[in-house]
Amino acid sequence: MQNNPTPKTSFKSWLIQHPALWRIGLIILLPAIIYFQSIKFDYTNFDDNGIILQKFDIVGNIHKIDTTFKTDAFFNPTGDFYRPMQNISFMLDAQVSHQKLWMFHITNILIHILTCISLYYFLMFLNLKRNTAFALALLFAVHPLFASGVGWIPSRGDIMIGLFGLLLFMTFGNYFKTGKIIYLILHVLLFFITLFTKETTILFPFFLMYYYFLILHKKFNFKKLLPFAITWTAIYIFFFILRRKVVLNTGATVDVLGVIPFFKNNPVIPTLIGKFFVPLNLSTLPLYDNLSTIIGLIFLLVIIYLTFEYTREKKWAALMGFLWFLLFAIPPTIYRLQNADTFFNYLEHRSYLPMIGVVIILGFLLDHYVTSAVFIKRFIWFYVALIITFGVLAWIHCGDYKNNFTLSMKAASMNNPSGFAMRANDYLSKGDTTNALSDMNRAIELSPDASMYFQRGKIRARMLDHVNAEQDFSLALNLQPRLVDALMARSAERRALKKYESAFRDIYAALKIDSTNPRLYFSFGNLFTAVNDYNNALATYSKAISLQPAYAEAYNNRAYVKILIGNDISAITDCRKALTLMHDKPNPIIFNNLGRAYRELNQPDSAFKYFNKAIEMNNSFAEAYFERGKAYQKNNNLDGACKDWKQAAILGYKDSTGMIDKYCRLSYIK
Repeated sequence: MQNNPTPKTSFKSWLIQHPALWRIGLIILLPAIIYFQSIKFDYTNFDDNGIILQKFDIVGNIHKIDTTFKTDAFFNPTGDFYRPMQNISFMLDAQVSHQKLWMFHITNILIHILTCISLYYFLMFLNLKRNTAFALALLFAVHPLFASGVGWIPSRGDIMIGLFGLLLFMTFGNYFKTGKIIYLILHVLLFFITLFTKETTILFPFFLMYYYFLILHKKFNFKKLLPFAITWTAIYIFFFILRRKVVLNTGATVDVLGVIPFFKNNPVIPTLIGKFFVPLNLSTLPLYDNLSTIIGLIFLLVIIYLTFEYTREKKWAALMGFLWFLLFAIPPTIYRLQNADTFFNYLEHRSYLPMIGVVIILGFLLDHYVTSAVFIKRFIWFYVALIITFGVLAWIHCGDYKNNFTLSMKAASMNNPSGFAMRANDYLSKGDTTNALSDMNRAIELSPDASMYFQRGKIRARMLDHVNAEQDFSLALNLQPRLVDALMARSAERRALKKYESAFRDIYAALKIDSTNPRLYFSFGNLFTAVNDYNNALATYSKAISLQPAYAEAYNNRAYVKILIGNDISAITDCRKALTLMHDKPNPIIFNNLGRAYRELNQPDSAFKYFNKAIEMNNSFAEAYFERGKAYQKNNNLDGACKDWKQAAILGYKDSTGMIDKYCRLSYIK
């Protein structure tokens, strides 16, 4: 008997037979493609360095996990934000990639993908059609508005509450649908995790009760609701007890936290809706813009109308979607930075959880209209184009978080004053003072406030333009007279201009504002050194060290003064202490001081060792060439001395000219 060959399954029939597989596959694949680039991203220096890099002694030590419940979002003893579970997730990432960020980004990608899968099942959980749930979950997966939530590590808390909030909802509903105790256990665990991730989620029990009475149409059942009421209350109490110890008396004024910020942040609701439907003007540091607000107001009216119509039809899940958006979008509006209008008015990642509410409303719209075969065919063409467009925009916007320069570049391209200021800092760190100054001039045109003048003053100080730097610091102080950093910076410029009396006045004025600031005593020491008052210089450097025992620069400068007064052995001790404190990035000036001290102690081998080290670290270090030249002279090597003095002169060290004229017969071309 001849066997008939098994017919090959066509791709189309496979899709029909396995709808869940390919749908979930696309929900995983597309965001993975878009956000895989982030694995190579560096620090943006916008909160991520403050949370991870600067606090790695905590983040990198899993044994300090209890610290997350005793500190704020930045691992400080007190602060305005309480994010224990977010910080625990960072600690877990650090165990894998340490200070490298690839695992932190992988975790963000995984959370986003799991959120999109959960959203797919959540929409079906609300009795929306499978195709509708898939279309909206995939749209959510590639939407460019959420690129900041995935690509920027500090937004971890917002995408976590998106995921855990959906799971929290489904475990609650499944418990009442099936009666299985496992759902109650999972729900309690998820509620604890969600609440300790971000305070906004305190509102979830309201939505769960709404769902219980209006969507499940359950009557009040004390016995079944009691376990939830008890666990929610117990977790609330535990949360507020721990949180109170961290956020109590943080110093937030009424202009930063409360009703005033809420009214100033009124545009955030329409702006987020505008960017959801028409994702224009996406930015790393967004400010309110009229276009997004107007577009958002139009779509907000449409959403209100749809919600009203669906509520009339007793589609209570649509009203829940509208309330979901409002109640999760409003809480962040009660907090506003004092410099919000020049830094950022809001952050896009905060829309992650609220927009699930808008997605719910859209689900009812699609369920209602996407019915006929002709409409479905046309809709699919539009939908595919939309997914591709949004995916490309998300990929581009995610790239804005590649590093600190791309973040500031994007903000600057949107005419954000702080974007220009941040980019200026990036240029300055690379030694590009020309572009740094250009950016700060633009920032001041947009926002002539104290911080902008202060930053431009720092750039001009780096350029050795002491006159204009002093002027900028004065402009900053005219606007903000108690700005201690500006007083110290102006004092330094006046010291460079030999205006010693006014330089001392600035430090005395700063001390009246902040008498325990070690940097002020350090500045005092520099001033006393400049006027050759070495005893007071030593005293003030020592005061700085007593206030900040790990003050490497103070040890080094005190060593310099000790060399000047002939206390070379003690100077070496100070230099070695400074090196110990700066073991990761030692300053070549310390090696130069060590070279000088050993030269005066007639230990030439050690002297040359440290001079060479200083020059090796910075081959443009003019003073090191000059001092090594003196060591050669002391060692009767005049050729070596003259060679070093000439190099120092070329690099602009004026004291070299006298030594060349006195000891070197070769011509010197200035």
